[in-house]
Amino acid sequence: MKNKKAVFICGSGGSGKTTLSKTYFSEFSVVNVDDIYENLLIENNLHLKIKDFNTNKVEKSNELFEQSKKELDVKLINFIKNEENIVIDSIGRDVDVIIRDKYYLESIGYSVYMVMVYSDLKICVDRVENRERSYDKKITIKSWYDAYSNIVTYKRAFKDKFMLIQTDLIEPIDIYIKDFLQ
Repeated sequence: MKNKKAVFICGSGGSGKTTLSKTYFSEFSVVNVDDIYENLLIENNLHLKIKDFNTNKVEKSNELFEQSKKELDVKLINFIKNEENIVIDSIGRDVDVIIRDKYYLESIGYSVYMVMVYSDLKICVDRVENRERSYDKKITIKSWYDAYSNIVTYKRAFKDKFMLIQTDLIEPIDIYIKDFLQ
């Protein structure tokens, strides 16, 4: 496939990354650790209200999250081998990993982009607390600060292939996304 594209969609939990991905990148193969993690939780008879877990369930859920990261790597490798267009859904806290992956993907012929999805902290907290898979509010707050403290670094690394979108605005973004990926 010529003109392969990889798009990192980053932002806090509850910012709207997955919704943006499903709405604007439905033709892309999606790599999202949360999808794998949720399936593993359910397969292991754990519910998705992580904030209600006791100590044993928290330990098990942490093991499952580590397993989901390994499965995510396998999934990504398969998408790359098949030369598919890829969306990588991530909080964006691990700058070194993302930039390393960016350079790798570019070295094998991908055009690599980043869309940083921003929402107000209160909106992110409310969204996480009201969705099926919810976790402690402190985790959402930490992910919010971790994600958005890296905006300048990502802007420098991705240059004109970086876009910051505020998802709690009403304005439609269709035209911007289409133009951005040209």
